[in-house]
Amino acid sequence: MKFLNFNKRWKKIKRTLTTFTICILLAVLAGAGLPISQMVQSLLTAGSSIEVMEENSSLEEDSNMAQASLLEQIRSNDKLRRVFLEKNYVCGTETINLGDFTPEEMITLVKQHPGWSGYIEAGNDLVVQETVNDLSPHCKENAYMSLDKEGNLTLFDGKPKEEKTIRTFFQLDVGSMETSLPAGVLEQLQNGIRVQDIEEYNSVLSTFGDYAVAPVGNIVE
Repeated sequence: MKFLNFNKRWKKIKRTLTTFTICILLAVLAGAGLPISQMVQSLLTAGSSIEVMEENSSLEEDSNMAQASLLEQIRSNDKLRRVFLEKNYVCGTETINLGDFTPEEMITLVKQHPGWSGYIEAGNDLVVQETVNDLSPHCKENAYMSLDKEGNLTLFDGKPKEEKTIRTFFQLDVGSMETSLPAGVLEQLQNGIRVQDIEEYNSVLSTFGDYAVAPVGNIVE
């Protein structure tokens, strides 16, 4: 309960600080003689920057807490021997055996990679996790975007006809696509579009996201 109350007080303080900052910016811009439209645009930009800074700060804080917890687990377990690196891609996962380490070496390794999180498995194995904004080597060779039987945009491992689903994104308005997309695009999607890198992956999502029946944020793993 104390922790929840602290969070509420902290959020209130952050809102107050944000409002105070914007008021100062407004006064400075007014003193500079800027037109109202430019003042509003400047405030929107400033507000967006503040939100990004707060979000980055929150993510960094979460990462630091996760790593501190992991380091404490290593210190309290003298049976740890092997370390595995689990690389979690946008599409796919890859696990690499980094070899044997002493607990002291594990602590040094984790501290050298601030973005890593992890967990202890099977009593004497440390699994460190890294998030990679890319496709795994396997996905780069085998991933296809297409439609499943329910009309959902889906990522497949191999040709869509093999029905090896990796990830389902959102349902598409096929009727609207037929009338608005250039000839052959829908057929190409039905046959499967190869995605070989993160740029192609994001491009397909962006293109067909305009025809999503449900909000694009509703992604089913």
